[in-house]
Amino acid sequence: MPEIKATMAFQRADGKNSTITVADAKESLTAVELNTAMDTILAKNVFAPEASELKAKVSGKLISTTTQDFIMTEV
Repeated sequence: MPEIKATMAFQRADGKNSTITVADAKESLTAVELNTAMDTILAKNVFAPEASELKAKVSGKLISTTTQDFIMTEV
């Protein structure tokens, strides 16, 4: 089963970018839902990485990673 995570990149007041990653995101997450979440994060103003407030949305992504484990045998 793939691991799904959502990443949200924001521009900060100091001009740098910061990314928030949410593990175990819904595979059915839509662009509208992610935009709404990012708008809420900006409106609530609860994150200030390195004491610099988030000011604008830069990008949002839904990332799916599949891992294949292999059994190791002696040579």
